[in-house]
Amino acid sequence: MSTKKVFILWIIIAFGIAFLLQRNTNENAQPDDSSGLIVASNAIYAAEQAPGRSVLVSLVRFEKPGFVVIHDDVAGSPGKILGVSGLLKKGETKNLSPITLSKIIINGETIYAMLHFDDSDGVFNAAKDKPVLFNFEPTMMIITVSSDTTVEPGAISL
Repeated sequence: MSTKKVFILWIIIAFGIAFLLQRNTNENAQPDDSSGLIVASNAIYAAEQAPGRSVLVSLVRFEKPGFVVIHDDVAGSPGKILGVSGLLKKGETKNLSPITLSKIIINGETIYAMLHFDDSDGVFNAAKDKPVLFNFEPTMMIITVSSDTTVEPGAISL
């Protein structure tokens, strides 16, 4: 075998090893991150919502079990709780069941979908199940309600 062919073979082997090492490092960092979009241990995504009595959340990720809590808007901040998901397990969940609200949300309204950790009893209690914080701020998604919504807010395909 010529020196040139041996050199090319070693380059191919080196790239293969580097690829496998990089892939293994990524898998160890986020072993159950199937979407490839999540960059934090706790995250949420919900699209613009149509007016109605429920909210569709496309994707959540928890580092430990928790709830998605829907809040109304009070002067640009989360206010009263309008609805709560069922208990969600640790890891990533896509296309949650609709979260039923205590009131109808209307066109032009803003709502907030906020993550709360469970206090280990499996039942949401606003006093005990505190918001998930990132840089001292709640992990949440600000959602606009629009009658012009054409996107299926709960459907996510990754």
